[in-house]
Amino acid sequence: MAATVQIRQYTGAGPTQTDKTSGSIVAGTSDELAASNLRVPSSGSNYSYWLTTGLYCTVAADNALNNIKWYSDGTNSLGTGVDMVVTPASAYVQSVGTAGSSGSVLSLANHSGASAVPVAYESYTSGAKLTIAGSTDTTTGCFGDFLVMQVNIESTAGAGNTGEETLTWQWDES
Repeated sequence: MAATVQIRQYTGAGPTQTDKTSGSIVAGTSDELAASNLRVPSSGSNYSYWLTTGLYCTVAADNALNNIKWYSDGTNSLGTGVDMVVTPASAYVQSVGTAGSSGSVLSLANHSGASAVPVAYESYTSGAKLTIAGSTDTTTGCFGDFLVMQVNIESTAGAGNTGEETLTWQWDES
């Protein structure tokens, strides 16, 4: 039988896991699903709280799920003055910052579980995928490392909603 896998977003101290397989993940100024919008600053930058995602197997594979990859379409469609960085993380770390204003910058120093220096998400494409460590055998539950994202809005950004992005998780099943 083929495995069933969900993409989940992790928030809060628990953390709370929310199935986002068919939904959107929205960057905001708190560590919750219904976060306030990230505002364009008068100068400098505002950062979203970290957006932590991962894979969860609800129906086990016959043998294994492995070779986990993540990528974008290679184009930043978020708009002028809006960027996003990503990094894999071996552990969940709750996002912090000044609620309603800006999150703490995603960095190796600030995120103890981060596995690499965060880089622009659009640098990972179908031809240059980000490898995510981990696998699962014939069991259900969380598997693989997390992917942590952060949106940065600079004072040069325009008002209004940003563009949307399609981000892809991939894995092998045997």
